[in-house]
Amino acid sequence: MAASHHHHRRSPLRLHFIILLLTLSQNPSSSIDLVSASPDDFSIIGSGWDFFHQDYSPPAPPPPPPHPPSVSCEDDLGGIGSLDTTCQIVSDLNLTRNVYIQGKGNFYILPHRSVNCLVSGCEINVNVTGNFSLGENSTIVAGTFELAAYNASFGDGSSVNTTGMGGPPPAQTSGTPQGVDGAGGGHGGRGACCLTDKGKLPEDVWGGDAYSWSSLQRPWSYGSRGGTTSKEVEYGGGGGGKVKLLIDSFLEVNGSLLADGGDGGSRGGGGSGGSIFIKAQKM
Repeated sequence: MAASHHHHRRSPLRLHFIILLLTLSQNPSSSIDLVSASPDDFSIIGSGWDFFHQDYSPPAPPPPPPHPPSVSCEDDLGGIGSLDTTCQIVSDLNLTRNVYIQGKGNFYILPHRSVNCLVSGCEINVNVTGNFSLGENSTIVAGTFELAAYNASFGDGSSVNTTGMGGPPPAQTSGTPQGVDGAGGGHGGRGACCLTDKGKLPEDVWGGDAYSWSSLQRPWSYGSRGGTTSKEVEYGGGGGGKVKLLIDSFLEVNGSLLADGGDGGSRGGGGSGGSIFIKAQKM
Protein backbone atom coordinates (compact mmCIF):
# COMPACT_ATOMS: atom_id res chain seq x y z
CA MET A 1 0.00 0.00 0.00
CA ALA A 2 2.83 2.36 0.79
CA ALA A 3 4.40 1.81 -2.64
CA SER A 4 1.09 2.34 -4.40
CA HIS A 5 0.44 5.56 -2.46
CA HIS A 6 3.89 6.88 -3.39
CA HIS A 7 3.22 6.11 -7.08
CA HIS A 8 -0.02 8.12 -7.09
CA ARG A 9 1.75 11.20 -5.63
CA ARG A 10 4.38 11.26 -8.40
CA SER A 11 1.95 10.99 -11.34
CA PRO A 12 0.55 14.58 -11.20
CA LEU A 13 4.06 16.01 -11.20
CA ARG A 14 4.98 14.01 -14.29
CA LEU A 15 1.76 15.11 -16.02
CA HIS A 16 2.36 18.81 -15.33
CA PHE A 17 5.87 18.51 -16.69
CA ILE A 18 4.58 16.97 -19.95
CA ILE A 19 1.98 19.73 -20.30
CA LEU A 20 4.66 22.39 -19.84
CA LEU A 21 6.81 20.87 -22.60
CA LEU A 22 3.84 20.71 -24.94
CA THR A 23 2.98 24.33 -24.23
CA LEU A 24 6.49 25.48 -25.08
CA SER A 25 6.60 23.50 -28.31
CA GLN A 26 3.18 24.67 -29.48
CA ASN A 27 3.76 28.35 -28.60
CA PRO A 28 7.23 29.34 -29.80
CA SER A 29 6.33 33.01 -29.26
CA SER A 30 5.73 32.47 -25.57
CA SER A 31 6.83 35.23 -23.17
CA ILE A 32 9.27 32.88 -21.48
CA ASP A 33 12.77 34.01 -22.57
CA LEU A 34 15.64 31.58 -22.72
CA VAL A 35 18.83 33.53 -21.96
CA SER A 36 22.20 32.04 -22.77
CA ALA A 37 24.78 32.16 -19.96
CA SER A 38 28.52 32.24 -20.22
CA PRO A 39 30.85 30.50 -17.77
CA ASP A 40 31.75 33.91 -16.32
CA ASP A 41 28.18 34.32 -15.09
CA PHE A 42 28.80 31.51 -12.61
CA SER A 43 32.34 32.49 -11.68
CA ILE A 44 33.20 33.81 -8.23
CA ILE A 45 35.87 35.99 -9.85
CA GLY A 46 33.69 38.96 -10.61
CA SER A 47 34.18 42.68 -10.27
CA GLY A 48 33.92 42.46 -6.51
CA TRP A 49 36.60 39.78 -6.38
CA ASP A 50 39.23 42.25 -7.60
CA PHE A 51 39.02 43.95 -4.23
CA PHE A 52 40.74 41.01 -2.58
CA HIS A 53 43.60 41.04 -5.10
CA GLN A 54 44.54 44.68 -4.63
CA ASP A 55 47.56 45.52 -2.50
CA TYR A 56 46.55 47.02 0.80
CA SER A 57 47.74 50.59 1.21
CA PRO A 58 47.43 52.10 4.68
CA PRO A 59 45.93 55.56 4.85
CA ALA A 60 48.39 58.37 4.26
CA PRO A 61 49.71 59.99 7.43
CA PRO A 62 48.44 63.47 8.17
CA PRO A 63 50.56 66.26 6.72
CA PRO A 64 53.14 67.73 9.10
CA PRO A 65 52.15 70.94 10.84
CA PRO A 66 53.28 74.11 9.08
CA HIS A 67 56.60 75.57 10.13
CA PRO A 68 56.53 78.60 12.38
CA PRO A 69 57.82 81.88 10.97
CA SER A 70 61.56 81.94 10.43
CA VAL A 71 63.79 83.63 12.97
CA SER A 72 65.99 86.51 11.80
CA CYS A 73 69.76 86.36 11.46
CA GLU A 74 70.69 89.37 13.58
CA ASP A 75 67.78 89.99 15.97
CA ASP A 76 67.06 86.37 16.96
CA LEU A 77 70.33 84.53 16.30
CA GLY A 78 72.82 87.30 17.07
CA GLY A 79 74.48 86.76 13.71
CA ILE A 80 75.77 89.06 11.00
CA GLY A 81 73.97 89.55 7.69
CA SER A 82 70.68 88.27 6.35
CA LEU A 83 69.20 84.83 5.70
CA ASP A 84 68.27 86.00 2.20
CA THR A 85 71.92 86.80 1.38
CA THR A 86 74.46 85.34 3.84
CA CYS A 87 74.02 84.89 7.58
CA GLN A 88 77.08 84.14 9.74
CA ILE A 89 76.89 82.92 13.33
CA VAL A 90 79.92 84.51 14.98
CA SER A 91 79.29 83.69 18.65
CA ASP A 92 77.95 80.82 20.75
CA LEU A 93 74.18 80.44 20.67
CA ASN A 94 72.12 78.86 23.46
CA LEU A 95 68.50 78.13 22.55
CA THR A 96 65.61 77.10 24.78
CA ARG A 97 62.93 76.24 22.19
CA ASN A 98 62.45 74.93 18.67
CA VAL A 99 63.95 77.14 15.95
CA TYR A 100 63.09 77.35 12.25
CA ILE A 101 65.74 79.07 10.10
CA GLN A 102 64.66 79.77 6.52
CA GLY A 103 65.97 81.99 3.76
CA LYS A 104 67.08 82.33 0.14
CA GLY A 105 70.76 82.79 0.97
CA ASN A 106 73.60 81.01 2.80
CA PHE A 107 73.91 80.03 6.47
CA TYR A 108 77.39 79.70 7.98
CA ILE A 109 78.37 78.77 11.54
CA LEU A 110 81.95 79.97 11.93
CA PRO A 111 84.76 77.79 13.39
CA HIS A 112 84.91 77.09 17.14
CA ARG A 113 81.29 78.04 17.76
CA SER A 114 78.45 76.13 19.40
CA VAL A 115 74.72 76.20 18.74
CA ASN A 116 72.93 74.33 21.53
CA CYS A 117 69.38 73.57 22.58
CA LEU A 118 69.75 71.34 25.63
CA VAL A 119 66.08 70.37 25.88
CA SER A 120 65.04 66.81 25.02
CA GLY A 121 63.36 66.79 21.62
CA CYS A 122 64.33 70.39 20.83
CA GLU A 123 64.37 70.95 17.05
CA ILE A 124 66.74 73.06 14.96
CA ASN A 125 65.53 73.23 11.37
CA VAL A 126 67.62 74.99 8.71
CA ASN A 127 66.10 75.44 5.25
CA VAL A 128 68.15 77.64 2.91
CA THR A 129 68.28 77.91 -0.87
CA GLY A 130 72.03 78.51 -0.81
CA ASN A 131 74.87 76.80 1.05
CA PHE A 132 75.39 75.67 4.65
CA SER A 133 78.64 75.36 6.57
CA LEU A 134 79.47 74.13 10.07
CA GLY A 135 82.98 75.37 10.73
CA GLU A 136 86.00 73.55 12.11
CA ASN A 137 85.50 72.30 15.70
CA SER A 138 82.00 73.80 15.86
CA THR A 139 79.10 71.89 17.39
CA ILE A 140 75.33 71.66 17.16
CA VAL A 141 73.56 69.93 20.06
CA ALA A 142 69.80 69.35 19.93
CA GLY A 143 67.12 66.66 19.89
CA THR A 144 66.58 67.11 16.14
CA PHE A 145 68.74 68.74 13.48
CA GLU A 146 67.17 68.99 10.04
CA LEU A 147 68.98 70.66 7.13
CA ALA A 148 67.93 71.42 3.56
CA ALA A 149 70.49 73.30 1.41
CA TYR A 150 72.12 73.35 -2.01
CA ASN A 151 75.64 72.46 -0.78
CA ALA A 152 76.71 71.60 2.77
CA SER A 153 80.07 71.15 4.47
CA PHE A 154 80.94 70.00 7.98
CA GLY A 155 84.50 70.99 8.91
CA ASP A 156 87.23 69.01 10.65
CA GLY A 157 86.32 68.21 14.24
CA SER A 158 82.78 69.53 13.87
CA SER A 159 79.82 67.58 15.21
CA VAL A 160 76.05 67.42 15.12
CA ASN A 161 75.21 65.63 18.34
CA THR A 162 71.73 64.40 19.28
CA THR A 163 72.96 61.66 21.65
CA GLY A 164 70.45 60.98 24.42
CA MET A 165 68.43 64.05 23.39
CA GLY A 166 65.46 62.32 21.78
CA GLY A 167 61.88 63.31 22.41
CA PRO A 168 59.01 60.81 22.80
CA PRO A 169 58.74 57.85 20.39
CA PRO A 170 55.89 57.68 17.83
CA ALA A 171 52.34 57.59 19.15
CA GLN A 172 51.15 54.29 20.62
CA THR A 173 54.69 52.88 20.71
CA SER A 174 57.49 52.75 23.23
CA GLY A 175 60.83 51.00 23.40
CA THR A 176 61.30 51.76 27.10
CA PRO A 177 61.39 48.50 29.11
CA GLN A 178 58.82 47.83 31.81
CA GLY A 179 59.77 47.06 35.40
CA VAL A 180 62.97 47.88 37.26
CA ASP A 181 65.45 45.51 35.60
CA GLY A 182 67.49 48.31 34.04
CA ALA A 183 67.24 46.81 30.55
CA GLY A 184 68.14 48.61 27.34
CA GLY A 185 65.72 50.58 25.20
CA GLY A 186 64.38 49.21 21.92
CA HIS A 187 63.94 50.88 18.52
CA GLY A 188 64.72 49.16 15.20
CA GLY A 189 65.40 46.00 17.26
CA ARG A 190 64.65 44.90 20.79
CA GLY A 191 66.76 46.17 23.67
CA ALA A 192 69.12 43.94 25.64
CA CYS A 193 68.58 42.64 29.17
CA CYS A 194 71.47 41.71 31.45
CA LEU A 195 69.40 39.65 33.90
CA THR A 196 68.88 35.91 33.51
CA ASP A 197 65.63 33.98 33.78
CA LYS A 198 66.01 30.26 34.38
CA GLY A 199 62.51 29.68 33.07
CA LYS A 200 63.33 31.13 29.64
CA LEU A 201 65.90 30.65 26.92
CA PRO A 202 68.56 33.40 26.74
CA GLU A 203 67.20 34.59 23.38
CA ASP A 204 63.75 35.06 24.95
CA VAL A 205 64.94 37.55 27.58
CA TRP A 206 64.78 41.06 26.14
CA GLY A 207 64.58 44.69 27.06
CA GLY A 208 62.46 47.31 25.32
CA ASP A 209 60.23 46.53 22.34
CA ALA A 210 61.05 47.26 18.71
CA TYR A 211 59.07 49.80 16.71
CA SER A 212 59.33 51.96 13.54
CA TRP A 213 59.60 48.96 11.19
CA SER A 214 57.49 50.79 8.59
CA SER A 215 60.02 53.63 8.29
CA LEU A 216 63.34 51.77 8.19
CA GLN A 217 64.01 52.89 4.59
CA ARG A 218 63.50 56.51 5.61
CA PRO A 219 64.18 56.56 9.36
CA TRP A 220 62.70 59.45 11.27
CA SER A 221 61.84 58.58 14.86
CA TYR A 222 63.50 59.06 18.22
CA GLY A 223 65.15 56.31 20.20
CA SER A 224 63.67 55.26 23.54
CA ARG A 225 64.85 55.74 27.09
CA GLY A 226 66.47 52.76 28.78
CA GLY A 227 64.99 51.00 31.78
CA THR A 228 65.59 52.00 35.37
CA THR A 229 66.35 50.11 38.60
CA SER A 230 64.22 52.38 40.77
CA LYS A 231 60.48 52.97 41.07
CA GLU A 232 61.08 56.59 42.02
CA VAL A 233 63.86 57.74 39.69
CA GLU A 234 64.31 57.29 35.93
CA TYR A 235 67.95 56.25 35.66
CA GLY A 236 67.78 55.00 32.08
CA GLY A 237 69.73 56.81 29.40
CA GLY A 238 67.77 59.00 27.01
CA GLY A 239 66.90 57.89 23.50
CA GLY A 240 68.91 59.15 20.56
CA GLY A 241 67.71 62.12 18.51
CA LYS A 242 67.17 62.67 14.79
CA VAL A 243 69.44 64.03 12.04
CA LYS A 244 68.24 64.66 8.49
CA LEU A 245 70.33 66.15 5.66
CA LEU A 246 68.66 66.88 2.31
CA ILE A 247 71.33 68.34 0.02
CA ASP A 248 70.58 69.19 -3.60
CA SER A 249 74.18 69.02 -4.81
CA PHE A 250 77.36 68.30 -2.82
CA LEU A 251 77.75 67.16 0.80
CA GLU A 252 81.12 67.05 2.55
CA VAL A 253 81.37 65.65 6.09
CA ASN A 254 84.71 65.79 7.92
CA GLY A 255 83.09 65.75 11.34
CA SER A 256 80.56 63.60 13.23
CA LEU A 257 76.82 63.07 12.95
CA LEU A 258 75.61 61.40 16.15
CA ALA A 259 72.26 59.98 17.25
CA ASP A 260 73.39 57.49 19.91
CA GLY A 261 71.36 56.44 22.91
CA GLY A 262 72.36 57.91 26.25
CA ASP A 263 74.36 56.01 28.87
CA GLY A 264 72.30 54.74 31.81
CA GLY A 265 75.31 54.22 34.08
CA SER A 266 75.27 51.54 36.77
CA ARG A 267 71.61 52.12 37.73
CA GLY A 268 69.90 52.20 34.36
CA GLY A 269 69.87 50.69 30.90
CA GLY A 270 71.19 52.52 27.88
CA GLY A 271 68.79 54.36 25.61
CA SER A 272 68.33 53.17 22.05
CA GLY A 273 69.82 55.07 19.14
CA GLY A 274 67.76 57.51 17.12
CA SER A 275 67.63 58.14 13.36
CA ILE A 276 69.99 59.55 10.72
CA PHE A 277 68.75 60.11 7.16
CA ILE A 278 71.01 61.60 4.46
CA LYS A 279 70.16 62.35 0.84
CA ALA A 280 72.55 64.19 -1.48
CA GLN A 281 73.51 64.27 -5.15
CA LYS A 282 77.20 63.78 -4.27
CA MET A 283 78.94 62.95 -1.01
